[in-house]
Amino acid sequence: MKTLTRTAIVPKVYDTVLNGNVGVLRTMGNAKSWGSGYQKEIIFKYQKSTVGGLVGLGGTLDTDRSNTRSKMLFNPKRRHMPVVIDDIEGELNKGEEQVLMLLATEMDSLAQDMLDTVGTDFYTGDGTGDEFDSLENAADDATNYATYGGKSRATYTTLAGYLVEDIATLALSDMSTAWNTVKVGSSKPGLALADVTSWTAYEGLLQPTIAANYSANGFPQVTRTGQVASRRALGGELGFDSIFYRGTPIVEDEKCPSGEIKILNENFFHFYGINISKYEKINITGKVEGPQNIPVPRGFNWSGMGNSNVQPGEVGHMYIIGNWISEDPRRLGSMEDITG
Repeated sequence: MKTLTRTAIVPKVYDTVLNGNVGVLRTMGNAKSWGSGYQKEIIFKYQKSTVGGLVGLGGTLDTDRSNTRSKMLFNPKRRHMPVVIDDIEGELNKGEEQVLMLLATEMDSLAQDMLDTVGTDFYTGDGTGDEFDSLENAADDATNYATYGGKSRATYTTLAGYLVEDIATLALSDMSTAWNTVKVGSSKPGLALADVTSWTAYEGLLQPTIAANYSANGFPQVTRTGQVASRRALGGELGFDSIFYRGTPIVEDEKCPSGEIKILNENFFHFYGINISKYEKINITGKVEGPQNIPVPRGFNWSGMGNSNVQPGEVGHMYIIGNWISEDPRRLGSMEDITG
């Protein structure tokens, strides 16, 4: 049971979780290592140095030191889901094929539950208690989350994201204001995530010639690592329909909160994952239906099946361990309360 689970069933769960949510796919599918230390330390610059300057012939050099940096701190978070095989089920499903089918049924159910839950974590976690941090509190401007990474946004104003509420009818001016605010120098947003209402509202703002091109050639596809021109160009890779604004793909994500568009510079928003060394190492080969082109990312952990001390059977635990962290929240934005 152990080998079958590790080589065939568990990877399919990871595929299901990542493939059903483009925000999770792009962040967890490209996760970074947590590194060492219980807390993740993110050093940020909050002001320009005021020392130094021009000095004339025979002048005096400024030797004062200016404090321009501070440190955000984030705690690791963990979500788990158990897989339980009762002893009777195990006894009555002996043999490789029977065990594989039994585990596949259990894991398919777990994957769907985890997909829904992880999508909620990605969009709505507030970082308090056992909750993950998320895009929601990272992109806030202190309206709903006064602190980020343990630092006050009133004190450190560069930690404020862009937030606009009560948009109602979406206009191109709303889009341009958001993009202009989130863009810093030549560094611009690389991805926007929208619910179906907001995605459709923006689609309605497109010039007829652009809309006709999408109708004729299909929507460009956003993948785990980038984007391609159409579904025909995917080459078997997973893709999500997108439409563009100023070169940024906007993708419909079913877990995005209703009436919202989330704007990301993905260079400054990551999932930092933790792999527990004592847990099973996962192979991504095996006879499992569905795509296996996504590696098991950092932060996904499988304990393996073992005898339970509290019930007659075997139990294993699927874990997601780490946290979503923005190194520079001002490069994120949230447009909310879009009705059409």
